[in-house]
Amino acid sequence: MNLEEKIPTPSVSNTGSFSQVPPSAPLKIGKLKASRMIVKESWNILKQDKELVWFPVLSMISSLVALILMGILFFFIVMDGDIHALDNLKESGMNVLGYVILFVYYLVMFFITNYFLAGVYIIVQGRFGGQNLSLTDGINGASRNLGKIFLWSLISATVGVILRIISDKFKVIGRIVASLLGAAWGILTYFSLPSLIIGQKSVKESFRESATLIRKTWGETIIVNFGVALFFGILMFFGLALCIGIAVLMPVKGVLILVSVLFVIFMIAITIISSVLGAIFKLALYEFALTGNVPKGFTSDLIIGAIRSGK
Repeated sequence: MNLEEKIPTPSVSNTGSFSQVPPSAPLKIGKLKASRMIVKESWNILKQDKELVWFPVLSMISSLVALILMGILFFFIVMDGDIHALDNLKESGMNVLGYVILFVYYLVMFFITNYFLAGVYIIVQGRFGGQNLSLTDGINGASRNLGKIFLWSLISATVGVILRIISDKFKVIGRIVASLLGAAWGILTYFSLPSLIIGQKSVKESFRESATLIRKTWGETIIVNFGVALFFGILMFFGLALCIGIAVLMPVKGVLILVSVLFVIFMIAITIISSVLGAIFKLALYEFALTGNVPKGFTSDLIIGAIRSGK
């Protein structure tokens, strides 16, 4: 059995993998409570597929390696191995070459991020359908979609550079416009990658489907989709406050170093876990928006009530 056979196709009639939305109105859920529920139910999915945490780890490592390689190429090709050439580049500001370099950077980083996110979606989709896919299945599934992932990353990089040009050319107004356009682009393409990988749509179709699902199902209540970020943002705040408190009460060099190291580890762990949980919940939302059914492992009150409570 190949990977494509393992991945179930979302369907309204697939009652074995999804729970039907009840006809009664869902309970109203506050944003903070919704955030806790999102994390809790996404965490339950993660516990069944612990290999999911390796995807953001591999993404971080790959991004770091790519950044180092791009830095080396930039130093020897653009700067001709002369560190002082950096001062000239700063004085000249962003020019055509600068935007080309920025485009390459965006393209590489978007591609790495999207590639490993695709692996997460494939494994989670298998879990929703009762399958137990492995890390290798996720990697192989993402590799089967390399062309789509590259094309979508290419479009994302192009949009990123255009927004940067607007921001640079029109100063304060440009920054405001670029921020608004960037936010609109992020919302309209919220489901584009799941649509590409799980829905097996083309890039054009995935954009259209994502925009349609957003307009049809959420509208202004898209804010609830950031429930994972809200929950972990609060954790980060308390973690930072604790470290500052220890540093103030015990201003000893050894303690400060230990606290700093532990805080860095804490932040990396939070980043890894939150990114996985966010991807899990996004796919659950995608399934609900597409089929009208709640994926196995999530409650209808969370998926429906949390969304509507964002008004």
